[in-house]
Amino acid sequence: MLNFSGKDEKARLVMLHYAGEFNNQTVLEILSKPRGVFNKEEAIILSRFFWEMLDATALDREEGKIVLGEANLQHWAERIMHIIGGYLNSNGYQQEWDTVCDEA
Repeated sequence: MLNFSGKDEKARLVMLHYAGEFNNQTVLEILSKPRGVFNKEEAIILSRFFWEMLDATALDREEGKIVLGEANLQHWAERIMHIIGGYLNSNGYQQEWDTVCDEA
């Protein structure tokens, strides 16, 4: 499971917000149920979601949108990158993460 302990609960909420906006059922399931990534396909979906979310946070900031009470989610995007990257690397999906990051 992705680790959102302590102050990182807000990172989970940011991910849930954008997963809902994108209607990304796989990411919603990963975040809403106590489970991790099941296979390489889900690792790729989660990795691509991160980059899509990063673009959306930048656009929202440029447009002055307030998301979850904040106008700038850069801090949370950085935390999410470390949470997802660390999780995928430690669970055997480093290649999938690296490949998607290279594409982005």
